[in-house]
Amino acid sequence: MKKLSIIILTIFAVLLAACAPKPAPAESPSPETLTQVDVGVGFVPNIQFAPFYVAQAKGFYAEEGLDVSLEHGFENDFVQLTAQGERQFAVASGDQVILARAQGLPVVYVMKWYEKYPVGVAALAESGIKTPADLNGRTVGIPGMFGASFVAWKGLAYAAGVDEASINLQEIGFTQAEALNQGTVEAAVVYLANEPVQLTAQGQAVDVIQVSDYLNLVSNGIVTNEKTIAENPELVAKLVRATLKGLLYTIDHPDEAFNLSRQFIPDMTDADAPTQKKVLEASIALWQSDHPGESDPQAWAVSVAFMHESGLIESDMNPDNMFTNRFVVGK
Repeated sequence: MKKLSIIILTIFAVLLAACAPKPAPAESPSPETLTQVDVGVGFVPNIQFAPFYVAQAKGFYAEEGLDVSLEHGFENDFVQLTAQGERQFAVASGDQVILARAQGLPVVYVMKWYEKYPVGVAALAESGIKTPADLNGRTVGIPGMFGASFVAWKGLAYAAGVDEASINLQEIGFTQAEALNQGTVEAAVVYLANEPVQLTAQGQAVDVIQVSDYLNLVSNGIVTNEKTIAENPELVAKLVRATLKGLLYTIDHPDEAFNLSRQFIPDMTDADAPTQKKVLEASIALWQSDHPGESDPQAWAVSVAFMHESGLIESDMNPDNMFTNRFVVGK
């Protein structure tokens, strides 16, 4: 009888627990409550934007109450639109911010993305071009006399003592891999996570001169404008927090990040995937930092000095108003 009573009491307790009210699950923000944010990024969807894709797919933006749209186009156009307040944010390199500030445009760099400048000079190993000095007297291809490629080329010449007068510099558009393969040029200014990876996948042995080994230029990061910072600093803080979280997650979970990113890159085929995964790995090597998101004031000073001495900007400038770390380190 005692045993039967214990069984009955146990069943009764289970029934009471089952009937007890459950705590309501935490609600995700509905689309109606999210703040729409536009971010101008690169020309086309690409695995190199994985931190943004991951921040979207993992809900990091939504957790901050943001509905982020990535717009594709040209970097200098987005910098102009952001300066004018027609876009809230853009991805831009430090040199583009310096050029914009030299024109009186009120853009501010609020989060470092790349630790290393992502441009260098590549050559097939058979050419014997391994150092900047080896470029003297050679034919070098460059996409054009503009943008990060041109700034990187000028930076390499400035820091490594390349004799530009001895070099046949040719504009070849974005055909660096083909031009090297066909022997049209002996070396080419490239994006470190792009053309060298493609050439290696094609079985070519490639030597790369990284500009960051010679000059500490400020690379890509998130840019906004002075008005947004003054009037809506919390919006800036939210975007920086979520994007930085996406960046760190991508670095720590590259396989998952790659798989999540594929849904945002409709043109990537299964045949492309192995090479694109190598592109992501090469990109991560450029992103890794002991101080994620945080600008180095010395790098800004070096970048401004180089651009002034190379004639890219007319006068020396104080870089202090070009960037801020307040949204990264809580200052």
